[in-house]
Amino acid sequence: MDDNKIALEDEIKSLVCRIPDVLSCKVILGDKNEVEDIHVLCSTGRNIKQLVRDIQSAISARFNMEIDYKVISVAQIEENEYKDNRLRIDSISMMNMDNSLKATVVLDNEGKTFEGVSIKVKSTTNKYKAVAEATILALEAFINTSSIFYLEGIEKAKIAGRDVFLCLVGYTYKNTENLLIGSSLIKTDENEAVVKSALNALNRMISKMV
Repeated sequence: MDDNKIALEDEIKSLVCRIPDVLSCKVILGDKNEVEDIHVLCSTGRNIKQLVRDIQSAISARFNMEIDYKVISVAQIEENEYKDNRLRIDSISMMNMDNSLKATVVLDNEGKTFEGVSIKVKSTTNKYKAVAEATILALEAFINTSSIFYLEGIEKAKIAGRDVFLCLVGYTYKNTENLLIGSSLIKTDENEAVVKSALNALNRMISKMV
């Protein structure tokens, strides 16, 4: 398939997935890059006719393309039935390298694994950052892209007497900085809690991008 066509399909898909209540989307373009089909999964409670109009308006405004409502098909499900947490932790490893730390995080999705690696100067806070960044890189490997997300911060905190990790992940869209936050209770393994906090921040967005 033509690379330009793939890129345009991905851009339209990304735009549609930013419309409120849209959970997932698939876009199919024809030989002349015209939109042949848009398949949308959204949560119940949303007026389908209004959603279709929103999709038409968004694509028209962003890409100057007029879309026939007949090419847009919409399915609705209860949002809590939608599996946001597609990715699971396969392994987490930490290696000492002279004055550096190397964190490797491997995530699993239906038997396929995706790896992220981050190396930082050795320190306690950098240990957490390396694990969080490796998680973000593994997530980007899952969606087959790079340099989309970045770690804004990872902090250990205490809430109601319980230790938690808070992970703040950033991304830029249309020159505007956006932030996503995730959290995870620390049970027995701090590294696992760091990974889970990053997944918690990004899983919902990632699920819209695949």
